[in-house]
Amino acid sequence: MIYDQDLTWRIFHIFGHLCMWEEFVCLYIIVLDCDLEPNIIDVEQEIENIKGFIKQFSIGLNTEITNISYWIGIIDRYWDSRTQFNETELAAVKAIVNKRLDTDYFRNLNELINYLKQMTKFQIKTLRHIFMTRLYGYSHFASYLSIFHHQQDDTNKSDEDIEKIVYEGTMAKQEAETKLENHNYLNDLNERINNLQKDNDELTSKLKVAQIQLEDNEYKIGILETEINLLQEQRNFNNVRIGDVTDVEWRDDDENNSTQLVKDIKKLNRALNKITEVKRNVKEIKKETVTELFSSLGCNTTIKDKQMKLVLVAALQQKLIRCIIDNAKYYFEHANTGISQVQNISVDNLEAAILFKTEDLIKLTTRFEDTYSVTGENSRTLPTTLRKQCYAALGNRANHPFINELAKNLISEMNKYRILDSDEKNKNLKKR
Repeated sequence: MIYDQDLTWRIFHIFGHLCMWEEFVCLYIIVLDCDLEPNIIDVEQEIENIKGFIKQFSIGLNTEITNISYWIGIIDRYWDSRTQFNETELAAVKAIVNKRLDTDYFRNLNELINYLKQMTKFQIKTLRHIFMTRLYGYSHFASYLSIFHHQQDDTNKSDEDIEKIVYEGTMAKQEAETKLENHNYLNDLNERINNLQKDNDELTSKLKVAQIQLEDNEYKIGILETEINLLQEQRNFNNVRIGDVTDVEWRDDDENNSTQLVKDIKKLNRALNKITEVKRNVKEIKKETVTELFSSLGCNTTIKDKQMKLVLVAALQQKLIRCIIDNAKYYFEHANTGISQVQNISVDNLEAAILFKTEDLIKLTTRFEDTYSVTGENSRTLPTTLRKQCYAALGNRANHPFINELAKNLISEMNKYRILDSDEKNKNLKKR
């Protein structure tokens, strides 16, 4: 629960009008009752201190307060009934406490309890100590009042001596309250620090195990994806060889089917996320080049922003896609020259030449179909079949040298903006 300073001051405002010592006893019991799992040893020590404060208060006044024993008994009855799970006795004690606080100047008991339920365990413990210091102040100040009365009987004592006694008593009370509050606060703070350190150590250990498992799973997934792709390529190749030339539709489970577009997009997204990773397996972000990248894209994000890495991933993906498109455009524009003679076509430009020649053949067959209205089924489906088989054949082969070189260039481009943990990470990215 987040600490609410306004809530704390509202609680002080509620019981600010209470001043009788037995009212602080009641407030202590109410606050303790809202702590569902208190430290039993601490509470028992607190109760013994409170009973001692009350007795000292009575002794210091040089008079027997009639209800001292009664309220000491109330404190014992409450704690005994709570630790022994005696609900009937516990309810009876709470009724006595509520009745004592039912005064003209205190009508907000339910509101107080509601606020207490919203407080943290530390706040409730601190509030108990505050009420203890009030009772301690009564007992300590009573002893000084006793001294004061004795001094007043002695006519030889001056007014200055009496004022000094009162002042020393007040200062001693304030000093004791401050020491008690600071001591309890430091003890609780040290306990919280130790608990947080233990939690941090446990989480760090679990995180290391999870990272090792994740890397192992990613490696296994990569192997399985490679095997699946090889099997799909072989299956598609066989389907093309034995398929009906008049069947222009791909099967639903064929990777060239339009229904596979969503899967291809998801696969592309995973690949982009892998190659543009800046959160895991990254040793350093190159601040200068990242700043230049943001500026070139008109992005207002700076290297110090909390969301910088998230924005950087998006910026790198955009740059990656642009590089792919620009390189592909350049490849096809230059591959289209010098392909009029088949024997002059280089191996690197072979796929591009097939694509351009196929497009020319599709135009001729389409014109043939338009020219001769009476044609067979094969003639009508020939343009579609040519396009389908050409793109299927070109799309289901091993990586082109251009693709391999482009992959290396893209990895190099991405590494301008980040440094990976090891060269092995770059090798894995190239394989993907």
